[in-house]
Amino acid sequence: MARYEEDGRRYVSLAGLRMRGWTGALVHRLLGPPDRLSIDPRARAAPRLRLYRVERVEAAERGEEFRAGRAPQAHGPEEHP
Repeated sequence: MARYEEDGRRYVSLAGLRMRGWTGALVHRLLGPPDRLSIDPRARAAPRLRLYRVERVEAAERGEEFRAGRAPQAHGPEEHP
């Protein structure tokens, strides 16, 4: 999973969330707006990256609502270093 570190905090991108089993609806319902918008270092002209603090993501993943609604084809967070 792609993790980013900015302002001394660790973040995960929307693409990283999808790899962990998040759906768009779950992101909207459990996380809400991103904690940070950032320029993609690989494609500066691309839309800004939506970044979510890793601590919030991991806390939401421990909840029943996430486990019940996660995408079935995704791997669990323990499989992503």
